[in-house]
Amino acid sequence: GWAWILVYAYAFQIFFDFSGYTDIAIGLGGLLGIQLPENFNQPYRRSNLTLFWNNWHITLTQWFRAYFFNPFTRSLRTRYKNLAPVWVILITQVSTMLLIGLWHGVSWGFVLWGIWHGLGLFVQNRFSDWIKPRLPVIQRLPRWQRKALDGLNTVFTFHFVALGWVWFALPSAVLSVRVISRLFGLAA
Repeated sequence: GWAWILVYAYAFQIFFDFSGYTDIAIGLGGLLGIQLPENFNQPYRRSNLTLFWNNWHITLTQWFRAYFFNPFTRSLRTRYKNLAPVWVILITQVSTMLLIGLWHGVSWGFVLWGIWHGLGLFVQNRFSDWIKPRLPVIQRLPRWQRKALDGLNTVFTFHFVALGWVWFALPSAVLSVRVISRLFGLAA
């Protein structure tokens, strides 16, 4: 139980620290007549990983999308015309998040954190494609059921991100695996 409390506490600590520092920079910029963009928009309240990343460290996400993800995607589609779109999505999402992980620091923890999010984005992308033809059925559900589904998605996304912070926060991949195993009762 305490391990889960630590995971949740770290998830909120990193958000409040980073979002708070960003707000300070935005405020100081405003005092100097410089308008800086918002960098966090309630990311933990998002119902999927794509929406989370569109609202967490927005400027970094936009920079990597504009200068790496989009050009790399175009390059793969142009250069390897026979490469199935699903492979392009997997390669570009994992490599983008891997680079974002390395941007934070060169360690196995950041590499694994990047891969964690890249694979999470890929799975979410595949699920989104699978669910699209089923959306009319979901839209006909009573409003409370749609809100409940959205709430479950938000809880799932938060937990995925919070578990990812284990890779980010701990000094070694071995320790991260040990902690994640313990969280799920797989280790003593």
